[in-house]
Amino acid sequence: MKTLNYVGKNAEEIIEKFKKDHDVLDGEYDINIIDKGANGIFGFFARNAVAEISLNNKYYERKLREFVEGIFGQFGIDYFVEVNSRGKTFIVSCHSDEIGKIIGKHGKGLGALQHLANIFLNRITDTKVTVIIDAGNYREKRKEQLQKIVEHAVEKSKKTEKVKLDPMFAFERKMVHEIAKKYKDIYTYSEGLEPYRYVVIESRKGGRHHEDRQHFRNATTGNQ
Repeated sequence: MKTLNYVGKNAEEIIEKFKKDHDVLDGEYDINIIDKGANGIFGFFARNAVAEISLNNKYYERKLREFVEGIFGQFGIDYFVEVNSRGKTFIVSCHSDEIGKIIGKHGKGLGALQHLANIFLNRITDTKVTVIIDAGNYREKRKEQLQKIVEHAVEKSKKTEKVKLDPMFAFERKMVHEIAKKYKDIYTYSEGLEPYRYVVIESRKGGRHHEDRQHFRNATTGNQ
């Protein structure tokens, strides 16, 4: 995701300098030799080698894992962190017998960790990336809770027309919007400012379904 141009006597020198400059391991970069260079004759016509080198996802996966592990290490607990990526999305899975210390009350710790991880990774890339962190399958469990919350709110909205949910993290609000899609004559939108932004579930027969979705941004960084 980040491409750099290097000049050196030869390709070997370029690669060694690049790896040292950026703490890169084998397999974490792709190189394109633009000019192999030439030694010349008796010092004449010598030409430096030129290469275009790109850091690939393996590099960012390792850096992200090291960042998250550094935070886990401050808690003094045993843990295991794995990072996988698909395109510009990085998924961090955290495992520990004491994972609750990381998740925090109502997932606030997990949300804060994800926010920090997004800032970290986006600062070392030259393109927008997304980090999603899950700990102890918290997101799946939270989705089940949100399904019940939405179901109750939808029923209530039939009587009051509008129901305001409690403030949530962006990724939770996105889940609510997705869950509410299956209900007829129900649309959702978000109001308020972080960290008190919340979802409104409204019953409106004949209204536009989820009309606010045109404003959606990435659940980890946007204001859903």
